[in-house]
Amino acid sequence: MLYINERDGVSNIWSQPIDGSPPRQLTAFDSNVIYSFDLSRDGKQLAIARGNENSDVILIANDK
Repeated sequence: MLYINERDGVSNIWSQPIDGSPPRQLTAFDSNVIYSFDLSRDGKQLAIARGNENSDVILIANDK
């Protein structure tokens, strides 16, 4: 099973074997987050969509 693990705002793909052995890190990104991923049918290629998460806070006030 593959899954996304995010730590300190950085995502990586990990593999958790179904036999209960320890998980294994598959990617080693040091920035950005992973939005989605998919494994090819033959299991040899991994497609990943990743980028920055930005947000702005805007206060709109109507002083009458």
